[in-house]
Amino acid sequence: MSIKSYLQKLSFRTGVIVLLMCIPFYILSFVQVFFPVSTATKGILFTVFFGLAKSFQYGGIAILGKEGYKRVKGYLKRKKQLNDKTMKSDSNRTPRYCPDLFSNPEILSGIRLVIFDFDGTLGDSQKLITDTMLATIERLNLPMRSREECARTIGLPLKECFSSIIPMTDEQAEECAKVYSEIFNVKNVPGVVKAFLGVVETLERLSSQGILMSIASSRSHRTLAKLMDELVLSKYITYLIAADDVVEKKPAAESVLKTLRHFNVEAHETLVVGDTEFDILMGRNAGTHTCGVTYGNGSKESLEAAKAEWIVC
Repeated sequence: MSIKSYLQKLSFRTGVIVLLMCIPFYILSFVQVFFPVSTATKGILFTVFFGLAKSFQYGGIAILGKEGYKRVKGYLKRKKQLNDKTMKSDSNRTPRYCPDLFSNPEILSGIRLVIFDFDGTLGDSQKLITDTMLATIERLNLPMRSREECARTIGLPLKECFSSIIPMTDEQAEECAKVYSEIFNVKNVPGVVKAFLGVVETLERLSSQGILMSIASSRSHRTLAKLMDELVLSKYITYLIAADDVVEKKPAAESVLKTLRHFNVEAHETLVVGDTEFDILMGRNAGTHTCGVTYGNGSKESLEAAKAEWIVC
């Protein structure tokens, strides 16, 4: 591999840092004339500092290359679009609606990575999850809740799914999560969760455009990986973050930030897609673009309240 090829494989952020390193050495190459040293030494210092400045400058440019130029151009384009909308503040921002991710070219403009939620976004698992929650509540003799109330908790960490709709101690929430997992493992047979209509076609189209894809889910890594294989989505989804892969669960930003580091992608180049306000808030907390979908477990109103930039409905 040539030096140029090697440099171009480094991250965009590395290129910016290397390029900026040339500035102090350019300054030193001229400031050294005031050093209390001989003229010969000053000549040597100038050569050394100026040479280092040029090395960092050309090294940074080599790392950034054509791809770096495209990223900067995409970033500036998005900034201009935001300015053109004349949004005074976040509170005044209103979502834009679309039938899918491809109907408006602005949705994917400058986007290199799409992070999907799974349940309610890619996979239709609402009945499985709510059946399991209701069975857990019944087994533990807790106050009964409706299927709709259970559905509204999907996307939260497992313990919070129960504690958010039934007053309970942390120990009781732990017990709920344990019993839920036991029942879920029995009910979660192959074929019970199916991909929503159009999901495979969407992933295929994103892949053909060279867009990276990953999942940030509140379910366990084991069950998530199993579903990827069952639904034959592994050839599109190359990275998974589950609840047991992070400390701070949704709507905290950790899942997204960990994914950005994995792919060496910036937040402004990323779109988070989910069906609940927890997904949208997770993306916003990480500084990414966001898109809500209304066919899953959340509602149009909750996605609007979370200030999703786009809503598929």
